[in-house]
Amino acid sequence: ADTAVLAKGYDVACAFVNDKICAQTIRVLQDCGVRMLALRCAGYNNVDVSAAAKAQLPVVRVPSYSPSAVAEHTAALLLSVNRKTHRAYYRIRDNNFSIHGLMGFDLDGKTAGIIGTGQIGSIFARIASGFGMRVLACDPFPKDNSLEYVSLDQLFARSDVISLHC
Repeated sequence: ADTAVLAKGYDVACAFVNDKICAQTIRVLQDCGVRMLALRCAGYNNVDVSAAAKAQLPVVRVPSYSPSAVAEHTAALLLSVNRKTHRAYYRIRDNNFSIHGLMGFDLDGKTAGIIGTGQIGSIFARIASGFGMRVLACDPFPKDNSLEYVSLDQLFARSDVISLHC
């Protein structure tokens, strides 16, 4: 609500999943002349949709996005954290070619624990398998018959890396 005034003079305000769009925020947006609220996420749970409807402020969202792109980004983050490529990048820019502190581990042969096996989690499971990883999964509604589902406690105990897709 305290930053909504920054939208003054614009037809559309854009919010992310972490932004709380309460009735007060909607009033500020309306007072600023905003005529639409665009969300950079799939859900509406952070928006007071009833207040938006009363203010006649349309709320639009991203109803579908590429689950493959999100799963691939997850793999990129896993590789970056494991191989510390983000740190290596800065070292190289500074002409420091030391590998001290940059050693990761082979993913091949390790176990990936995947919590949540909807579209993104299932795709990430295939990617992890492609790295040669064993995959364990935990989901209250198992839907991928190719995965080995275990309890959350078992997943925590048996996984080398854990990826959350809820």
